Amino acid sequence: MSDYQSLPQNDQEEAGEQPDSQKNPLLQKRTIAVAAAAIALLALSAYVLGASGELSHSKVHFENAGISPEHFAQGLAKCKAIGKEGKHMYAAAESRTINPRFVNGTAPILFTNGTIFDGVSEAFQGDLLVDNGLIVRIGGEIEAPEGATVVDLRGHIITPGIVDMHSHLGVDSWPALDGTSDTNEMTMPMTPFVRSIDGFNPSDVAREWVISGGVTSTLVLPGSGNIMGGEAFAFKLRKVDTISNEDMLVEAGVKNKWRYMKMACGENPKREYGNQGRMPSTRLGEGWLLREQFSKATELKNAQDDWCDAAHRLPRFGRHRLTAAFPEDPRYETLVGILRDDVRLNIHCYETHDLEAMVRHSNEFKFKISAFHHALDAYRVPEILKRAYKNVPTVATFAGKFGYKKEALQSSVNAPKILTDAGISVAFKSDHPVLNSQHLVYEAAQAHHHGLSELLSIAAVTSVPAKALGLDHRIGKIAVGMDADLVVWEKHPLSLGSHPLQVYIDGIAQIEKVDPSSWSFQDGLQKFAEYPDMIVPKDQTACTEDAETGIFTGIKKIILNDGEALSNEGGLSVIVERGQVTCVGHCERKLAAMGKDGPPVYDLGGEGVVLPSLLSVGAPNLGLIEIDSEDSTGSGTQNLNSEIVYAADGLKFGGVHMEEAYKAGILTAVTAPSSDHVVQGVSVAFSTGAKHALSGNAIIKEKVALHLEIGQGTKSKTFPTISSQLAFLRNSLERAFNQLDNSDDDFALAARGKMHLVIDVHNRDEIVRIIQIKKELERQGADDLKIAIVGATEAWTVAEHLAEADIGVILRPYLCTPEKWTAQQCLPGAPLSEETGLSVLHKAGVKVGLAAHEPEDVRQLAWIAGWAKSDLGITEKQAVGLVSWNLAEIVGLPANPTGLVLYNGDPFEFGAKVAAIVGGGKPGITCNPRAF
Repeated sequence: MSDYQSLPQNDQEEAGEQPDSQKNPLLQKRTIAVAAAAIALLALSAYVLGASGELSHSKVHFENAGISPEHFAQGLAKCKAIGKEGKHMYAAAESRTINPRFVNGTAPILFTNGTIFDGVSEAFQGDLLVDNGLIVRIGGEIEAPEGATVVDLRGHIITPGIVDMHSHLGVDSWPALDGTSDTNEMTMPMTPFVRSIDGFNPSDVAREWVISGGVTSTLVLPGSGNIMGGEAFAFKLRKVDTISNEDMLVEAGVKNKWRYMKMACGENPKREYGNQGRMPSTRLGEGWLLREQFSKATELKNAQDDWCDAAHRLPRFGRHRLTAAFPEDPRYETLVGILRDDVRLNIHCYETHDLEAMVRHSNEFKFKISAFHHALDAYRVPEILKRAYKNVPTVATFAGKFGYKKEALQSSVNAPKILTDAGISVAFKSDHPVLNSQHLVYEAAQAHHHGLSELLSIAAVTSVPAKALGLDHRIGKIAVGMDADLVVWEKHPLSLGSHPLQVYIDGIAQIEKVDPSSWSFQDGLQKFAEYPDMIVPKDQTACTEDAETGIFTGIKKIILNDGEALSNEGGLSVIVERGQVTCVGHCERKLAAMGKDGPPVYDLGGEGVVLPSLLSVGAPNLGLIEIDSEDSTGSGTQNLNSEIVYAADGLKFGGVHMEEAYKAGILTAVTAPSSDHVVQGVSVAFSTGAKHALSGNAIIKEKVALHLEIGQGTKSKTFPTISSQLAFLRNSLERAFNQLDNSDDDFALAARGKMHLVIDVHNRDEIVRIIQIKKELERQGADDLKIAIVGATEAWTVAEHLAEADIGVILRPYLCTPEKWTAQQCLPGAPLSEETGLSVLHKAGVKVGLAAHEPEDVRQLAWIAGWAKSDLGITEKQAVGLVSWNLAEIVGLPANPTGLVLYNGDPFEFGAKVAAIVGGGKPGITCNPRAF
């Protein structure tokens, strides 16, 4: 056994040279004698020390060689790094004098007359000075230093840069192609050793879009297909001249950087590998594989600690080294880092039992969990989260998404407030490109609407995620010594449709061609309206299915297709008799005739607003599939069979998505079937509140429109090209129009204008070809052909031609992205573009409507219309039309959908809520429905 060996005694010997003692015989004899005595003394000392165990547990042997001096030194350095305390303890921010990412030559900036949200406290007025990439002074009136740029904020709000702690920007780049997909290494379920920085594309088109929404820093994670997905990296989004991933890191130029790991539990890994017949196919398998990996990592950690302990116990005198190298294995290196608290663990986890399983694992293997991501069930088990090993995880979540898979079905819009009230920190994240990170602040705004405080809502996208990343000594707050990552807002960031005017990263402006002198003046901090809840009558039948008669008072505004009414004093009314609306607006005579003992009165407090039923058209599978990832919960998808199917045959009432739509005032929906064929099928119009198809007014129109899809999504063996798809469309319409028997075939009905034709298409050139096909058919005499397009991202590029051809457009979504190759001409909107697709179409005179992108977004249609109103500066009535009668006209429904929705305030701003619903498939009067 040889634990260590003697090293060369002098530099000449190590270099292979003859020592001076061999050149002089007398000196040589004396040297030999002295050396002999010294060797004997050293040998005796080493034996005594080794045998006694005073400095080593092992006896000393010299017969075998150990590892090289270099390797031994490297091992000692690693032991020193392991034992170093305070690796991630930082001096007070105010002591910093320069940002390591500072770009030489960047001039100081003095922001004056601002309203400052610092990310941790209430807003205040003052100036702010930036220099050397840092915030150096805050508050009061600050004198501009020599050479500084002065930006007069004119009362606008300035906040810290937004921190998105869950994004796949750069690894799931736009456009979405096989060549740009680097999110999941799904060849094995355990890949803790892969790194997002190795796939990060700094030239991702999304980077500029995301910055324009105020996001300055982001944690780029691997995906959630694996139990252990790999190492994540925190980037700042400022473009660097070197186009270097390393130079974009938040901690570029810093030693002892924080490291991050992504793991996942629940549905994703077991579905991915279970479908391959591999482990894990269950949560049981997930738990075992995770524990097995941590067991191996624990073994490696223990071996490292033993090596360092042995090295530490070597004799202090002489040059000694161990025979084995420092134990390492790159497969477990990141996991060992988690066990040593050098790597911050971020876990994708939804349901209560999954969250508890991870908490249990953390205590078994003694590792901290930095954050649970998504965690839509966390609001149900805050006390379980507090059991996690030595740290209460942050919950990084969505504000409004739900129902897209089973583990997301029971989420609640009240979750952020429930969690924060329980002492759990909440952050909002995008999961970009699942949600476009450009609009991350919209998540905070929704949470604020549902009861989270203004301070906590802003903190949830600034200081809270920064702290969860261990970077709150540099980002996420406005304080002296913090990095100069700042956002100037056009209006309050929590108001509907808000966007930045300018974004600064490291004290450098990011949005080109912005002139602060053109900014408007804002007087004081915007206050959000607080509307009174509707006062419900004490009548026992009020707000029940038996409430057939009632009077609604305290109404300020009524907006219907056939007219508007306004009363600043809230003097308008709505009267319902025997389940029918008999008066809307100025109902004084009818009220007088009813007398004092008339029907029960529902008082909206003077701020009430009445709208018709909002209308959902184009939201995929609403009423046909409840959980998109679970085939058993829906009608299914038609194959390439050419038989035309009808959505009415597969409609299922009473689902969560339908109920949430109803509660949000979307009382009518039009849904088309889903198919692999170009022909999707015939859509149905239905009432979202109905119990079943035989209920009163459940089916409004059984056959609404014939739907087709042109594009990548319907390429198949039957239709392998876009040309074959368009040829099928043209030939089908021509053949149907020329039939002599006046057939009731659906294509014949469409060709003769008796049924609308709705085509799902995004690309400009494909839209142009549809315009041409319509004109060709009109030359053949098909003058009544009614065509609309849905999706329509690039429709704005040919707006005048669409107006001329009388083709209606349903934009889905309103806030588009260039994620698809066929949608590269999507307009991003302010501050990157003055126009949006909607604004161009609207100005050209095209009949336009707006659709929800996903079924869970249907309940946000009023907000989508409000956002459009904010962007375009259109009237409230025009905004209502975008999600109501415009859509009805485009698909061929009556312009006045059945049912009324009464709000307790302005439905186009956050704060107002649905107070009552009359109609929509439910009998009686529904009061104060609330989103779950």
